[in-house]
Amino acid sequence: MQQDPTGLQVSNSGNEENVSHAPHLKSCQSLIIMGVAGSGKSTLALRLAEQLGWHYLEGDDFHSLEAKQMMASGRPITSEMRDQWVSRLCAALQECAAKQQAVVLSYSGLIRTHRERIRQAALRPQFIYLQGSAELLAERLAQRQNHFMPVSMLQSQLATMESVDQEPDVLCLDISQSVNELMLQVVLKTEQRL
Repeated sequence: MQQDPTGLQVSNSGNEENVSHAPHLKSCQSLIIMGVAGSGKSTLALRLAEQLGWHYLEGDDFHSLEAKQMMASGRPITSEMRDQWVSRLCAALQECAAKQQAVVLSYSGLIRTHRERIRQAALRPQFIYLQGSAELLAERLAQRQNHFMPVSMLQSQLATMESVDQEPDVLCLDISQSVNELMLQVVLKTEQRL
């Protein structure tokens, strides 16, 4: 086991890197991992939550059954459905904030006003936006199994994704990197912003 410059404990066993608790992330209480379908947000968020010992919220779990069925059939959800979904996410974040519980949330983050609502609900949030080419995203989606979101929905999500310009608490990362590299970047760059 070795310590890298971030203060993380990193052990190289095979292709795995283990990142132990990062004390400098304590001033950030909410990591919001966002991106369109296929960006790897759930994978990264879950790994970060496990390694940091933080609570994990999977945005997909907060969608209604009707919304999941619509997306599975290749139809975008309505604005009202999306608003209700974000309200449920905000309620969960507020519950974590009330308990002073550090949390990692994965959700698409497509709409700027919804990101603002998440920002207001979360305790000291840092947003991580996972970006990649449409080709790479489509390739990843095609390989995914047991998920309600079909590849055909990708273009709709890309078209809906609103710019994160003028949002200084959003850190953009390239998904062509490995999950381990992304994890280290989240901690390094989050530390620099605090």
